[in-house]
Amino acid sequence: MDNSLGFIADIIGIVSAVFALFAWREARKIHQQLNREQQRQNKQIQVVLRYGAEEIQLPVELRRAETSRGEILGRLGMIPMKQRGSRFSLDFVYTPEFLRRLNEIIQGSEDTVLTIPCTQQEFEQFDLKGR
Repeated sequence: MDNSLGFIADIIGIVSAVFALFAWREARKIHQQLNREQQRQNKQIQVVLRYGAEEIQLPVELRRAETSRGEILGRLGMIPMKQRGSRFSLDFVYTPEFLRRLNEIIQGSEDTVLTIPCTQQEFEQFDLKGR
């Protein structure tokens, strides 16, 4: 009886070691996946307004993790306007193409640029004397 309990204990120990090894391996894979996702979320997104050959780059890049429609519109709203107190108007930010491009960027994995095409009037509404 004593011998059979020792044998069962040995089997249980071996099975436990195998499960522990499997759990360690899975935890390591999950940790690597989290590191890759964190690196992806930290990639930089540059926002550029473009009219023909002229460009305005927003002064501070966004991290992918903080890239959203609201954040982009908020940062665009920080560019000084020629007409003080007015709000900017960019037709492109109301299009499905803008949302599609934004989703591509959010789901992407590299540093990238979000280019917002402007008309001359849209581009010239910003006060860029200090640039």
